[in-house]
Amino acid sequence: MKNLLLIVFTMAVCSGAVAQDQAVGPKMRKKFRIGFNLSPSVDFFQPNTDGVDLDKAKVKFGYGMMAEYAFTNNYAIAFGLEHKMSGAALDFGADADARYIDQSDKNQYRLLTRTYRYDYVNIPITLKLMTNEIGYFTYFGQFGADVSVLASARTKDERQLLESSLTDSVGAVTETFSAASETDFTGRYNQSMFINVKLRIGAGFEWNFSGNTSLVASVSYHNGFIDLMRDPDMDKVNNDEGLFKYDSSSGTRTVVPFAMNANLHHVALNVGILF
Repeated sequence: MKNLLLIVFTMAVCSGAVAQDQAVGPKMRKKFRIGFNLSPSVDFFQPNTDGVDLDKAKVKFGYGMMAEYAFTNNYAIAFGLEHKMSGAALDFGADADARYIDQSDKNQYRLLTRTYRYDYVNIPITLKLMTNEIGYFTYFGQFGADVSVLASARTKDERQLLESSLTDSVGAVTETFSAASETDFTGRYNQSMFINVKLRIGAGFEWNFSGNTSLVASVSYHNGFIDLMRDPDMDKVNNDEGLFKYDSSSGTRTVVPFAMNANLHHVALNVGILF
């Protein structure tokens, strides 16, 4: 009987010690949390076409809902639904010699710069790796992807009007262009991919300032790996719906579609509240 009482007493002491250790350990994280976020960003193109370079990076903005499902105190899946405004400007140098026919006046223009403005419905999905709570702060890193569906697109062009074109007896062409001017376009002139996917990596912190409510802040880099430019074919060029250039490599000046390749990246500051 004494031995049995000793065993029960020992188990009670051990249980109390374990319970005490758990009480002073990290606070348990809620399995599911939801909130909203704001994401100012700097967007820029990486062009991969001869004669085409980045003209300007652009400050853009995003906002939406975010949520996370935690497996433990240190691992969670984070996801959301956002409206992401994107875009940047490309410089079409003299070597590119990109042109198009404006359907409104049927005149030929040489493209100097083009600013792309996109609106995306964006779905971020990331793995979130977190420290235990240190004071009121939890630090984390994120790795995953953004899947973006194009909702609307516009372009703003800086261009020159072809005023005259003269061919001499040996086939040399002399062209005269007007001063640069600007115009806005939608639709056929900004042929872009319907979907974009970006690799996303970031780091930040959470500040638990009231109960289960936390301020979340992070910096993230989003690397687009889909070429956003849809190259026109000759049918589109003949219908005045795409960029073209002149090719004289065969000895005859012929019209060929202008092939483009450019990836869109951005760096974002993400600030939000999780409940």
